[in-house]
Amino acid sequence: MLTLRQVSVSIHEKPIIHSIDYTFASGETTAILGHNGSGKSSLALAIMGHPRYDTEGTIELNWQNISSISPTDRHISGLFLSFQNIPEIPGIKVSEYLRTIYNTHFARHHIDTKSPSPFVFRRMIEKMLPPLGLTPAFLDRDLFVGFSGGEKRRIELLQVALLDPSVIILDEVDSGLDIDAIEILRQEIDKWRTAGKTIILITHNFHLLDSISVDKIIIMKDGLIDRQWDRTLVEDIRVQWYK
Repeated sequence: MLTLRQVSVSIHEKPIIHSIDYTFASGETTAILGHNGSGKSSLALAIMGHPRYDTEGTIELNWQNISSISPTDRHISGLFLSFQNIPEIPGIKVSEYLRTIYNTHFARHHIDTKSPSPFVFRRMIEKMLPPLGLTPAFLDRDLFVGFSGGEKRRIELLQVALLDPSVIILDEVDSGLDIDAIEILRQEIDKWRTAGKTIILITHNFHLLDSISVDKIIIMKDGLIDRQWDRTLVEDIRVQWYK
């Protein structure tokens, strides 16, 4: 569960988000929609603790106040945010990156236990690949270098499977996805919902909701929550507002 209490966000004293109150419930998928510049991505980055943003108010992750802790500590506490634009990082193998972030989490949650060896970790991660349409060859490639949009998103889904966060924020996750990748995303979201995770989809593409089932829909405009609906009113939103 993720709760925002009077959250305001600014950059260099320029207001972007204005006093938002909202609770994203466990076991539910919420879509945040809005045109470019409405504040969707800024809100996600502020929740994650991006240092560029000055944030006021309270952000609670599973009843824990995370407003003043670092992005790394928010991540370790169970918050995951996908990149809107995923950078290519040459010189670092996918397997090395995944093992590093896993060991960071493992060390914080299993203080008296050694992290798995490279061999054991490799065996563990390879078992997670088939449902995501990935092969072991991806693990030996430079991180995101030469990856298609769909392949980049699948590696992010692999990170979610590996780290098991409780709150998952996917920012413009539909960017670059082909039909197969969207189906994989749908299946993963269904698994997360069943497992009681909080899922937030940020998009300006209403058509994503034709493929992904959501429980709640938020429309953002000018840094505010302009309107809220549940899934039953999705067609009304399409016709009356989101054009």
